[in-house]
Amino acid sequence: MTETTVLLTLPIRRVVLGAATTPPPDWLQAQHRRVAQRMSARSPKSSGSRTANSAAETPSNTRLREQIETLEMACGQLQHAVKTMQIHWQQIILPEVQRTAIELAHAIAAKLVLDRVHSDQFPIENLVREVVERLNTDQSIVVKLHPADLVVWQKHVESHVSATTLGDHVRVQADKNLARGDCQAASGEVSIVYELQRQIDELRVLLVS
Repeated sequence: MTETTVLLTLPIRRVVLGAATTPPPDWLQAQHRRVAQRMSARSPKSSGSRTANSAAETPSNTRLREQIETLEMACGQLQHAVKTMQIHWQQIILPEVQRTAIELAHAIAAKLVLDRVHSDQFPIENLVREVVERLNTDQSIVVKLHPADLVVWQKHVESHVSATTLGDHVRVQADKNLARGDCQAASGEVSIVYELQRQIDELRVLLVS
Protein backbone atom coordinates (compact mmCIF):
# COMPACT_ATOMS: atom_id res chain seq x y z
CA MET A 1 0.00 0.00 0.00
CA THR A 2 1.38 3.33 -1.01
CA GLU A 3 0.60 6.44 1.05
CA THR A 4 0.76 9.88 -0.52
CA THR A 5 0.48 13.11 1.43
CA VAL A 6 -0.85 16.14 -0.41
CA LEU A 7 -0.68 19.56 1.23
CA LEU A 8 -3.75 21.58 0.40
CA THR A 9 -3.46 25.35 0.41
CA LEU A 10 -7.03 26.06 -0.66
CA PRO A 11 -10.28 25.02 0.99
CA ILE A 12 -11.91 21.80 -0.31
CA ARG A 13 -15.00 22.62 -2.33
CA ARG A 14 -15.97 19.15 -3.62
CA VAL A 15 -14.93 15.51 -3.20
CA VAL A 16 -15.43 12.96 -6.03
CA LEU A 17 -14.94 9.26 -5.47
CA GLY A 18 -14.14 7.03 -8.43
CA ALA A 19 -12.10 4.08 -9.52
CA ALA A 20 -8.43 4.50 -10.32
CA THR A 21 -9.06 3.66 -13.96
CA THR A 22 -11.99 6.03 -14.29
CA PRO A 23 -11.01 9.36 -15.89
CA PRO A 24 -11.89 12.51 -13.97
CA PRO A 25 -15.12 14.21 -14.88
CA ASP A 26 -15.11 16.94 -17.48
CA TRP A 27 -15.64 19.77 -15.01
CA LEU A 28 -12.62 18.61 -12.97
CA GLN A 29 -10.45 18.30 -16.04
CA ALA A 30 -11.43 21.81 -17.08
CA GLN A 31 -10.62 23.06 -13.61
CA HIS A 32 -7.20 21.42 -13.78
CA ARG A 33 -6.51 23.03 -17.14
CA ARG A 34 -7.48 26.48 -15.85
CA VAL A 35 -5.26 26.11 -12.80
CA ALA A 36 -2.37 24.86 -14.91
CA GLN A 37 -2.76 27.78 -17.32
CA ARG A 38 -2.81 30.32 -14.49
CA MET A 39 0.27 28.78 -12.89
CA SER A 40 2.19 28.59 -16.17
CA ALA A 41 1.30 32.18 -17.00
CA ARG A 42 2.11 33.50 -13.51
CA SER A 43 5.51 31.90 -12.95
CA PRO A 44 7.41 33.22 -16.01
CA LYS A 45 5.85 36.66 -15.68
CA SER A 46 6.74 36.91 -12.02
CA SER A 47 10.26 35.71 -12.65
CA GLY A 48 10.69 38.12 -15.53
CA SER A 49 9.29 40.97 -13.48
CA ARG A 50 11.74 40.32 -10.68
CA THR A 51 14.59 40.12 -13.15
CA ALA A 52 13.53 43.38 -14.81
CA ASN A 53 13.14 45.09 -11.45
CA SER A 54 16.58 43.94 -10.39
CA ALA A 55 18.05 45.16 -13.66
CA ALA A 56 16.19 48.49 -13.33
CA GLU A 57 17.17 49.02 -9.70
CA THR A 58 20.88 48.64 -10.30
CA PRO A 59 21.43 51.82 -12.40
CA SER A 60 18.99 53.74 -10.20
CA ASN A 61 20.85 52.78 -7.04
CA THR A 62 24.14 53.65 -8.72
CA ARG A 63 22.93 57.12 -9.67
CA LEU A 64 21.47 57.67 -6.21
CA ARG A 65 24.75 56.67 -4.59
CA GLU A 66 26.68 58.98 -6.91
CA GLN A 67 24.34 61.86 -6.08
CA ILE A 68 24.73 61.23 -2.35
CA GLU A 69 28.51 61.18 -2.68
CA THR A 70 28.40 64.43 -4.68
CA LEU A 71 26.20 66.08 -2.06
CA GLU A 72 28.46 64.90 0.75
CA MET A 73 31.48 66.29 -1.08
CA ALA A 74 29.68 69.60 -1.67
CA CYS A 75 28.70 69.79 2.01
CA GLY A 76 32.29 69.16 3.03
CA GLN A 77 33.55 71.88 0.70
CA LEU A 78 30.88 74.27 1.97
CA GLN A 79 31.82 73.60 5.60
CA HIS A 80 35.48 74.20 4.76
CA ALA A 81 34.58 77.46 3.03
CA VAL A 82 32.53 78.60 6.04
CA LYS A 83 35.40 77.84 8.44
CA THR A 84 37.82 79.68 6.16
CA MET A 85 35.51 82.70 6.05
CA GLN A 86 35.16 82.66 9.84
CA ILE A 87 38.93 82.59 10.29
CA HIS A 88 39.36 85.32 7.67
CA TRP A 89 36.70 87.43 9.41
CA GLN A 90 38.18 86.98 12.89
CA GLN A 91 41.81 87.47 11.93
CA ILE A 92 41.63 90.05 9.14
CA ILE A 93 38.25 91.66 8.54
CA LEU A 94 37.09 92.17 12.15
CA PRO A 95 40.35 93.82 13.35
CA GLU A 96 40.31 96.03 10.26
CA VAL A 97 36.68 97.02 10.90
CA GLN A 98 37.50 97.81 14.53
CA ARG A 99 40.55 99.83 13.52
CA THR A 100 38.53 101.74 10.92
CA ALA A 101 35.80 102.49 13.48
CA ILE A 102 38.39 103.75 15.98
CA GLU A 103 40.09 105.88 13.33
CA LEU A 104 36.75 107.36 12.30
CA ALA A 105 35.68 108.08 15.88
CA HIS A 106 39.06 109.65 16.64
CA ALA A 107 38.95 111.81 13.51
CA ILE A 108 35.46 113.07 14.38
CA ALA A 109 36.44 113.80 17.99
CA ALA A 110 39.64 115.59 16.90
CA LYS A 111 37.72 117.74 14.43
CA LEU A 112 35.16 118.68 17.06
CA VAL A 113 37.90 119.71 19.51
CA LEU A 114 39.82 121.73 16.91
CA ASP A 115 36.61 123.36 15.73
CA ARG A 116 35.91 124.46 19.29
CA VAL A 117 39.45 125.85 19.58
CA HIS A 118 39.19 127.90 16.38
CA SER A 119 35.71 129.12 17.26
CA ASP A 120 36.94 130.38 20.66
CA GLN A 121 34.87 127.82 22.54
CA PHE A 122 37.76 125.79 23.95
CA PRO A 123 38.07 126.12 27.77
CA ILE A 124 41.42 127.91 27.84
CA GLU A 125 40.85 128.90 31.47
CA ASN A 126 40.81 125.24 32.52
CA LEU A 127 44.05 124.62 30.65
CA VAL A 128 45.80 127.57 32.30
CA ARG A 129 44.61 126.56 35.76
CA GLU A 130 45.76 122.96 35.21
CA VAL A 131 49.34 123.85 34.24
CA VAL A 132 49.63 126.32 37.13
CA GLU A 133 48.41 123.71 39.62
CA ARG A 134 50.84 121.13 38.24
CA LEU A 135 53.78 123.49 38.85
CA ASN A 136 52.51 123.90 42.42
CA THR A 137 54.79 126.74 43.41
CA ASP A 138 54.52 130.21 44.90
CA GLN A 139 57.35 131.44 42.70
CA SER A 140 56.74 133.49 39.60
CA ILE A 141 55.01 131.55 36.82
CA VAL A 142 54.86 132.58 33.18
CA VAL A 143 52.09 131.02 31.09
CA LYS A 144 52.25 131.35 27.31
CA LEU A 145 49.34 130.98 24.90
CA HIS A 146 48.65 131.50 21.22
CA PRO A 147 47.72 135.19 20.67
CA ALA A 148 44.11 134.28 19.79
CA ASP A 149 43.85 132.07 22.88
CA LEU A 150 45.24 134.89 24.98
CA VAL A 151 42.34 137.06 23.82
CA VAL A 152 39.93 134.32 24.90
CA TRP A 153 41.70 134.15 28.27
CA GLN A 154 41.50 137.90 28.80
CA LYS A 155 37.78 137.87 28.06
CA HIS A 156 37.38 135.11 30.59
CA VAL A 157 39.31 137.07 33.21
CA GLU A 158 37.13 140.11 32.66
CA SER A 159 33.92 138.14 33.11
CA HIS A 160 34.99 135.67 35.83
CA VAL A 161 36.39 136.72 39.17
CA SER A 162 37.66 133.17 39.75
CA ALA A 163 40.34 133.67 37.11
CA THR A 164 42.12 136.19 39.37
CA THR A 165 42.48 133.58 42.13
CA LEU A 166 45.52 132.14 40.36
CA GLY A 167 47.57 134.73 42.24
CA ASP A 168 49.70 137.73 41.39
CA HIS A 169 52.70 135.46 40.76
CA VAL A 170 51.02 134.10 37.60
CA ARG A 171 51.46 136.06 34.37
CA VAL A 172 49.83 135.03 31.10
CA GLN A 173 51.30 136.25 27.82
CA ALA A 174 51.14 135.55 24.08
CA ASP A 175 53.54 133.43 22.05
CA LYS A 176 52.99 133.38 18.30
CA ASN A 177 55.12 130.22 17.97
CA LEU A 178 52.46 128.17 19.74
CA ALA A 179 49.52 126.57 17.95
CA ARG A 180 46.00 127.24 19.05
CA GLY A 181 45.11 125.10 22.05
CA ASP A 182 48.75 124.82 23.15
CA CYS A 183 50.08 126.08 26.45
CA GLN A 184 53.48 126.50 28.07
CA ALA A 185 54.14 127.29 31.72
CA ALA A 186 57.51 127.86 33.35
CA SER A 187 58.72 128.65 36.83
CA GLY A 188 62.46 128.90 37.23
CA GLU A 189 64.00 125.84 35.63
CA VAL A 190 60.76 123.84 35.68
CA SER A 191 58.47 124.03 32.67
CA ILE A 192 55.36 122.27 31.41
CA VAL A 193 54.38 122.04 27.75
CA TYR A 194 50.89 121.12 26.67
CA GLU A 195 50.37 120.51 22.94
CA LEU A 196 46.80 119.86 21.89
CA GLN A 197 47.62 118.07 18.62
CA ARG A 198 50.11 115.84 20.40
CA GLN A 199 47.47 114.89 22.96
CA ILE A 200 45.08 114.02 20.15
CA ASP A 201 47.70 111.87 18.40
CA GLU A 202 48.63 110.05 21.61
CA LEU A 203 44.97 109.29 22.24
CA ARG A 204 44.72 107.77 18.76
CA VAL A 205 47.75 105.54 19.36
CA LEU A 206 46.30 104.43 22.69
CA LEU A 207 42.93 103.56 21.16
CA VAL A 208 44.39 101.69 18.18
CA SER A 209 46.80 99.65 20.30
